[in-house]
Amino acid sequence: MFVNRCVLRLLVLPLTAVLSAFVLPAGASADGHGDAAIEARWVALGSAAGVLGAKLPPPADAPYDVPGGRAMDFVGGSIFWSEATGAWDVRGTTLEAFLAAGGPAGTLGFPAAAAEPVGTTGAQFQVLTGGHIYSSTTTGAHAVQGAVLAKYLTAGGPGSRLGLPTTEETAVPGGTRTVFEGGQIYRSSTAAVVVVGAILKKYLALGTSAGFLGMPTSDETSAAGGSRFSVFTGGRIYWSSATGAQDVHGAILKRYLAIGETRSYLGLPTTGEYAVSGGRKNRFTGGHIVYRSGQGTVVTGTWRPSVQRVTAAQIPYTYRPGCPLGPAGLRRVMVPYYDWAGVPRHGELITRTSAADDLQRVFKRAFTARFPIRQMRPVDVWKGSDIAAMAADNTSAFNCRKVTGNPYRLSQHSYGNAIDINTVENPYVTSSRVYPTAGRAYLNRSKVRKGMIVGSGPIARGMRAEGWPWGARWARPDYQHFSANGG
Repeated sequence: MFVNRCVLRLLVLPLTAVLSAFVLPAGASADGHGDAAIEARWVALGSAAGVLGAKLPPPADAPYDVPGGRAMDFVGGSIFWSEATGAWDVRGTTLEAFLAAGGPAGTLGFPAAAAEPVGTTGAQFQVLTGGHIYSSTTTGAHAVQGAVLAKYLTAGGPGSRLGLPTTEETAVPGGTRTVFEGGQIYRSSTAAVVVVGAILKKYLALGTSAGFLGMPTSDETSAAGGSRFSVFTGGRIYWSSATGAQDVHGAILKRYLAIGETRSYLGLPTTGEYAVSGGRKNRFTGGHIVYRSGQGTVVTGTWRPSVQRVTAAQIPYTYRPGCPLGPAGLRRVMVPYYDWAGVPRHGELITRTSAADDLQRVFKRAFTARFPIRQMRPVDVWKGSDIAAMAADNTSAFNCRKVTGNPYRLSQHSYGNAIDINTVENPYVTSSRVYPTAGRAYLNRSKVRKGMIVGSGPIARGMRAEGWPWGARWARPDYQHFSANGG
């Protein structure tokens, strides 16, 4: 140990000798204040019988100058002093790491406090003016400084998922990386970011910052369904316990974000991007996105309907006591559909129980054919107003109301066995009006446009197969309307 201490002292002395030719180090005053403080600290630690042990043999048994202050070596460590920090001891692997970083002349500066334990693990850390040094028998001693230290402490320090550092901060493409027991912190010119767990494992497998993902730009963030994701300059990695960690990037990520990301019908990615004929593809829990050069991205959903019971609280405007059919006889049919942008979405129809299977089969045909539907929401969204729902180009079924334009007759929608589809593109025509007003543009049925129902299309064919007559057959046609009994 005596030889090691002398070697360490020799490492410091040459720089000290150069500096002393130009400036008197702070604290190296004629009154020996720094030396007295060093002596007092050694005595407080138990002198020769304490943790620092005895002084070194002459001539190494006295304090010496270091840039900015004074220091003295002992058998079991060293004490460093500056006017600003006072005298503090540094020992063991912490001292080795401190001297390797340049000692008080380096970026760590002077020790500012005694070493403290980290929980009950046997690890410890010591605060210096320019950072912290963390040490344990399993990880060794490593300094954490600057923006990385600030991020580390914000994340919970050694008590967090990160645990103790296992490396110093090292350069990587795009910035730096510091490795910890349970994760890594990457620092770029703009931010320090934590990457941990399965997302880190995936990131490492994809080449970290040297790969196509580049540097991370956000900490791990919570998303829908208990999932989590991290953002990188070149893409994202999503994780859930069911899907694992999967990367999404490029044009596919751009489209995924545009349609609502994890909150969309597609849900979470179940694969990373992979090659397909003429392009690239990502699979998701609710479908897939394919990108082909010159064609862009196409979003395809998986048919996943469901049927749920209905309560009166869920239909406060379309049902009231005295209606011919109550909540017990109704079902909420959740069917997927493609919107005007070709994006799959969840649709919601309230219909009588006996009609639930019929409508699922009809809309499965429409979904397979990618027939566009503007929106599919209960009329309660418009407080039961059929006029407002039609103006919004909504597709809906149950609504306890009179026939629009005829206050003397109860609508078949009151019985939950009728449905109106794409109401603007398929208007309701009476002797005096067209509902909705925007539907006038679609009275010429020979000019087929997006969302229009035609006899050879999937909606009309599906309804015929289920035995639901179409209102288009009437003298005053209702192009949007189908009902189980033809009314």
